[in-house]
Amino acid sequence: MSNITELGSGKPGAVKEKTMYKNQPGVVLRMHAKPGMGDDLFELTTNLHYTGDPDGPVDWVLCRPNDEPDTLWAFEFYRDEKSFTRHYTNPAMDEGHKKVFDLLADMPLRADVHIVSSGESGR
Repeated sequence: MSNITELGSGKPGAVKEKTMYKNQPGVVLRMHAKPGMGDDLFELTTNLHYTGDPDGPVDWVLCRPNDEPDTLWAFEFYRDEKSFTRHYTNPAMDEGHKKVFDLLADMPLRADVHIVSSGESGR
């Protein structure tokens, strides 16, 4: 059996339980960093996903378009509607979010979403 590392956990052999399901709440964000600040934006937003917030996203991915190094697309999914709401109204998150805004060239695009189907959610 191979020793698989859970993506982002750094723990060899870590097993990730299924966390994506139909109607699970999430958010899609597109952010444009100030010119040349894309790497800083990716580093900061990655680190913000490791704050230990119990209401933070249970699944997330940060993506960069091949031809836009200062653009970040974030896809985040939360345990349930209550944790989603608590996370975005938690004043403890304000400082980190302010640091993100300080790196941005303009207001981010945000769309609250829910899963219709995925490789993990079944049909």
